Parts: sequence; C-alpha cells; structure tokens
Amino acid sequence: MIIKEITLENFRSYYGRNTIKFNDGLMLFIGDNGDGKTTFFEALEWLFDTTKQNIDNRLIAEKKISELPDFSSDTVKVSMTFEHDGEKIVEKSFSFQKENNQIKTSNFQFKGWYIEGVERTQIQGGTLLDRCFEAAIRKYCLFKGEKNLNVFNNSDALKYLIDTFSNIRQFDPYFIGDNENLGFTEFAEKESNKAYEKAMKSDKSNETQEKILSSQLTKLRNNLQDVRTRLKNNRANATNYSTKLDDLESSKEACEQLKQINERLKSLNEKKTKTESFVNEDYTIKLLDEMWILCGFSDIFSKFQTKISEASKAKRKLENEAIKEKGKQEAIVELAKGIIPLPPYIPDAKTMEEMLNDEFCKVCGREAKKDSEAYKFMMRKLDELIKSQQPKEETDEQLLFPNKFIDELNKRSLQLEGNQENINNLSNTIRERIDFNEARKAEVKKIQTNIDVEEDNKRKLLAQNDDLTEDELKNSYQNITNWYKSKSEAEKQIVILEKEEKEVESQLAEVQRSYDELGKTSTANTYRKIHTTFEKIQNAFKYAKEKNTKEFLALLEAKANEYLAKLNIDDFTGIIRIYEDKIERKLKIKLEDKNGTFIASPNQALETTMYMSVLFAVSELTSIKRENDYPLIFDAPTSSFAPQKESDFFNVISDIKKQCIIFTKSFLNDEGKLLDDKIDKLHCTINRMEKQRPFDKDDLSTVQTKITLIK
Repeated sequence: MIIKEITLENFRSYYGRNTIKFNDGLMLFIGDNGDGKTTFFEALEWLFDTTKQNIDNRLIAEKKISELPDFSSDTVKVSMTFEHDGEKIVEKSFSFQKENNQIKTSNFQFKGWYIEGVERTQIQGGTLLDRCFEAAIRKYCLFKGEKNLNVFNNSDALKYLIDTFSNIRQFDPYFIGDNENLGFTEFAEKESNKAYEKAMKSDKSNETQEKILSSQLTKLRNNLQDVRTRLKNNRANATNYSTKLDDLESSKEACEQLKQINERLKSLNEKKTKTESFVNEDYTIKLLDEMWILCGFSDIFSKFQTKISEASKAKRKLENEAIKEKGKQEAIVELAKGIIPLPPYIPDAKTMEEMLNDEFCKVCGREAKKDSEAYKFMMRKLDELIKSQQPKEETDEQLLFPNKFIDELNKRSLQLEGNQENINNLSNTIRERIDFNEARKAEVKKIQTNIDVEEDNKRKLLAQNDDLTEDELKNSYQNITNWYKSKSEAEKQIVILEKEEKEVESQLAEVQRSYDELGKTSTANTYRKIHTTFEKIQNAFKYAKEKNTKEFLALLEAKANEYLAKLNIDDFTGIIRIYEDKIERKLKIKLEDKNGTFIASPNQALETTMYMSVLFAVSELTSIKRENDYPLIFDAPTSSFAPQKESDFFNVISDIKKQCIIFTKSFLNDEGKLLDDKIDKLHCTINRMEKQRPFDKDDLSTVQTKITLIK
C-alpha cells in the first residue's frame, strides 16, 4: 500500500480543505511545537481506526465553529487515496451543526471506493481498509514518539508478528499447540489413543496388567494436566507483572520528572498565593481613611487653614459680643436710676412680711401704705426672694451657634497641622504603595509564566506516556515492591513446575512404553500402530512449526542488523538479538557486542535506531511475504538525537526504498526558522507546517495550520 494523497477538512487546526500529495519515498513534515504535526498524525490514527465511531466535537476546527452562522452545518472529513492492487479511496467523516451556540454532531460515515478506470465501486470504508491495510500490519506502521517504537512491548506481539508475516499459520490446520484448540494431528493423536486404550481394555488376556498401567497413565496424565495448568497460570502472572514492570521501567524517568514537576508546581502556586496576598489595591478606601485625597493639596490646605482661622475668629467675636449684650440688658433694669440693688436675701423673708404687715419700710424708715409704690416694691422684693429659694427650672437657652461645625473644622485643621509632614509625604507613600503592588503583580505574572511552563511540560510528559495516566505514574513506585515480589515468586514457581513437568512427562513416557509393549502382544496392536503413527506425525508438525518460527526470527534479526548498521554510520551499534522469553512467552529485543556481552543501557539514540531497524525489517519482510508494501509513519521519532546524528539518520532513511512519513521539529533553529543549509543536503520531499499568521495566542479559533511544499 502506497499513500498517494491525504485530505483533511476542518479537522482541528486544519481549517477548510487541505490536500497533500505523497510520493513513495521519504517525506518530512517540519513544524515547531503547536504547528499541527501531532494533529495530522492523529487525523491518520482517526482514519485508520476501523473499530469504533468517533464524532467528538473536539475534532472540529475551532475556526470553522467560530465563523459558522447559527443553525448552519458543515463537515469534518479525512480521506486517503492509496495504491494497493489498483487505486482505492477511504473517507471518514461526520457532520456538525451550530444551534444556539451549541455544537451537535451526527451522520458519521466511513466510505471506501475501488477505482477502475473512470468507474468507482463503493464499499464500506472500514472493510476496505482492513482488507488492504490489516490491523495486524497497522500495528507495525504508525508510531507516536520514541517510547512506542518497541512493538514487542505488547504481550501479543509475538503471535501477531509470526501469524502475520511468517508461514507458520499454514500449520494451524494440522498443529496448534493449544490444549483447548486442536489441529488435525493433535485431534487424530488424541482420538486414536482413545480407540487404542478402548481396544486394550477389551483384551481379557492382559486385563489385570492393563488395569494397573491404565490407572498409572490416568493418574500421571491428571498430574501432568494439573502441573501444566499451574504452569500456565504462573506464566500468565509472570507476564502480567513483567508487563507492569516494563511499563514502569519505560516510565521510570517520566515518574521522576512528574514528581519533580508537581513539586515545582506546588512551590510555585504557594509562592504565587503568598505574593498575591501582599497586593493591596483598595485605593478608593485609602482616599479618605488614610487621607490620600490630600495628596498634592498643600496650597489648598493653607487656604483651608486661613478660612477656618477667620471663621473661628469671627465666631469668637460674635459670641463675646452676645455675652456683653446679654449682661448689659440685665443690668439696665437695675441700674437705670444709678441705684445698686441689695441682694435678694436682704432683708430676709420674715422681716419683709413684717414690714408689709406694718406698711412701713424699716430699712429706710419711711411709711409704705398699701398699694403705694413703696409697698409694691417690697412685694416684688419678697417675690424675688421666694423665687430665688425655689429649685431652678432648666430653660432652653437659645445659643448663638447651636452646631459645632466650626469647632470641628478648627480641630481638624489643628490635627492636620500636626500631621503636615506626613501629608506632604503622601505622594511618596502613594507612589511606594503603587510601585510595591505593581512589583508584586509583575512577580505574580512571572510566577504564572513559570507555572504555565511547568503545566505545559506536564502535559507533554503525560502525552508521551499514553499507556499510563498521571495517577498511575504517581502510584507506580508504590506498587513496585509487590510487583517484583509477585513476579519473582511466579518465576520461581515456573522453574519448579517446568522441572516437575519434565519429570511427570518422563514417568508418563515410561509407563506409556510399558503400556505399548503390552499392546504388542494384544489384539489392540493394530490400534497401537495407528496411534503411534499419528503421534509421530504430530511431533513432526510440532518440530516443523518450531523450526519455522526460529528461522523467521533469525531472518528478522539479520534484516534488523542490516538496517542498524545503515542508521548508525561510523558509530557503535552492537548486535540486535531477537529472542523469545520462555517464561513470559513474548518476544524481546536486546543489544549485545560481538563477545555476547549484554548492553544494558544503550543511549536513547541507539535504542531508538534499534527499534526502528526492527520496524524496517518487519516492513521489508511484509513486502517479501505478502508481495505488497506498507508505509511507516512516525511522529517525533528522533527527539533524543544530536543534530549531526539526526541529519545522518534522515539522509540514510531517504536512500531506503520505502515510503516513510515523518513529522518532526528537526531542522528548525531556536527562533523556529528553517536551517536551509541542512535541508539542502537532504534527498527527500519536505513540507513546512506552521500556523498561519496573524493569530491571537489566546484564541484557538484564530489558529490555522498551513502546509507548504518547500522541497
């Protein structure tokens, strides 16, 4: 299968219709972070998924959503034209409609067409893709990041690989090697043995000996079945825990990085919260409570003081004049004739009453007849005395200035006068407070930038570890002790049970020989010969299947080492060894030197080229075995390579006759500009992926990826 053309329509950052032509060699798509490389790769993953519908509205281009009128609809679509025994097309799509600013998806379709001249024959897209690009093959063609390059990390990889790319499946009708599923030779051996033993039981001449041997055979077979069941369970446990530990090993660095990132995030968030608490921008309250309103009003304050002083002086003058006026009015009555009156208590009340009765003033010695002026004077004098001796009634005195506004203003003026230095310094105080707040806000912004960087690093880390969630990464170390303990226990049991299996098999074979010797002298001898023949045929197929598997793995290993040498020019490579782990029943890859020394920790670039060499080898064997080719598609497979190593790698890949599609941010400098001198040295097709400018960095609906053919 060779990809000829891919079209993305309204798929996330690929706004509108975007069509890219492909050739059958190396194609590079160069783009910086966020420029749409992974989105293109995930569009292919979405197209190649034939198992389920996915019409998630997160797949829709935000730009298309933003410009779509209400109650209007459009389509998300990914299609591929490819060559596979003729030209074919697969197309996956769904519709979306905007209603009251809500997006609804519908009408999922997966179509396929055979192209014959001008004629098109339609077929279900998933069916067509599975026929031309089987799921088992796609497993070895589509890779995101360096971590996923080890295809043998999956416990089913051995079966997939051998079943798909070797001739081993031709043995399945005859020999499968599974107690629950039998091939013809296994079935024939089992049934012929039943017939043989039934015939032996019918022979009365050897009845006693047959019963003894038959009982021993039954017991040993049951023992063997029990041992094999326990062996199978322990192998499953060992595989399960080994897989968990492999995931842990592959994510070991990620776990440490995640822990460090989370610790940094916690520290940054605490620092941000503390710094934010220092910011106090209640400027409106401070205008009055802290008299900030007086800032810059020194001249006005001086005038204020003058006016308050004048008002206070005028008030005092008016009050003094009012007091004088009141005293004057009171004195006028008594002093009108120049006479100074006696006090009210002279003479006393008894004397006054006596004088009134006698109608004679004993003070001045003159007669005071009743109703005369002298008599009336003495009456008034007595009334005043009596009145002066009575409790005084409170009277509402009419004040000249009933409110104390001027006094309060004067008091405030005096307070401000005493605080004049601070008032004059308010400008500095306000500026210092504003500068302090702005400095803290700038610090918070800087901390938030660091938080955003750490959050982005966290997202990238988790994105590169699709197999493990964040919680699993956090908890992985908590499980390691139990996993190692359980794996170790299972492996110990496997060794014990394998030894026990061989012993029981040996005992069973010995009893079976005795049983067969007895059968030679029995009427069941013909059945014995038939059973023996089927047993030999079964063993022959078993041996042939094992030999075929070994030969295939040897060929795969040889091809992988050829590519390893090509991908590591003038550099240490070691030798790839592909072997079957008998305990875990899975394929494993390792590097050795020519002396057989295991290379425990190859550098990341060497490890990556090792896995890629195996993938190229698998791809080549695919072409040989199936007489058809399949593309290899990688997203960021060389992120750990040094620049020179990367350039050499791509030059080697470009010379391999193989359709290889790689999404990478290589060949860009720190400013995101193309390194033209290095690009000129490449012998392949190169496309530039980048965000169309201008765009709003805070608005996803303004982001649109464009792809430009540059070479």
